[in-house]
Amino acid sequence: MDAPPLSEDELNEIYNWVDTVPLSRPKKHIGRDFADGVLIAEIIQHYVPSIIDIHNYSLAHSVQQKQYNWNTLNAKVFRKMGFQITQKDIDAVIQVIPEAIERILKVIQVKLDMFLEHSEQNQVQKQEKPNEISKNQNQVNHSKPVVNNKQNDKDLVIQDQKETIEILELKIQKLEQLVKLKDSKIQQLTQKLQQAGIK
Repeated sequence: MDAPPLSEDELNEIYNWVDTVPLSRPKKHIGRDFADGVLIAEIIQHYVPSIIDIHNYSLAHSVQQKQYNWNTLNAKVFRKMGFQITQKDIDAVIQVIPEAIERILKVIQVKLDMFLEHSEQNQVQKQEKPNEISKNQNQVNHSKPVVNNKQNDKDLVIQDQKETIEILELKIQKLEQLVKLKDSKIQQLTQKLQQAGIK
């Protein structure tokens, strides 16, 4: 995109904005200082370090190296932010044409604001979704105890019934043993009576 011309107020705003960013070298002549693209990379890193590798950009004096830095910014950073600087504007910055870098900085400032705002919105949405998931999980978790309580009640009833059955089975076994004992005693008495009658 072409960088638009700036008013005096916009120029002052850009100078003040740049002064708020900690840069690796002092700003003496903004056109020359920013011509190689390294300080632009540092500004991007200051705001969104995740989208830039500062080691890709080295201090440059040759036009070729400056061009490399700007092309790298265009391809690897600005594209991620949803824009690209035209070759005409890059050449103007490298050639230190008056107000060329200021116009680029204004574009970057606007695009940075948009990018950060969009990132924040995405972050909020990402935070909302886990909250929704946790709410749903809480709802499920709240409902689970009811189910668990019912299940526990059923388990207790079943356990009681099992114990009752076991007790009854034991009683039956004892009764059967008693019946057998009585039967054997009756047989013994019968035998004795028979023997006594024979005698």
